[in-house]
Amino acid sequence: MPSLSRRLSAGQFVTLASGNPEDSDALSIRANARVVAATIKAGHSADYQIAEGRKVYLVAATGAYSVNGVAAKARDGVAISDTQTISVSASEDTEIVLVDVE
Repeated sequence: MPSLSRRLSAGQFVTLASGNPEDSDALSIRANARVVAATIKAGHSADYQIAEGRKVYLVAATGAYSVNGVAAKARDGVAISDTQTISVSASEDTEIVLVDVE
């Protein structure tokens, strides 16, 4: 399996920590939650699937981006519910952390 930094630089969401046994490569946590991250280059995008009944909260450490067409920048928090897929498009190189909760 590629290193974490290599997986993050691929521009897709990578699970860092999770209470879900399916996420065996992630740090195990005792919560019904998943913490994921992505490094998205300017002009690229990454999609994240949200299971029914789940919500996500994301924030970028760096960069500027849009989530399903809504613009945001570093340190802006974005809360999302009642949707199945989000598309994060970077207008600048962006580092994002996303928390997926029930």
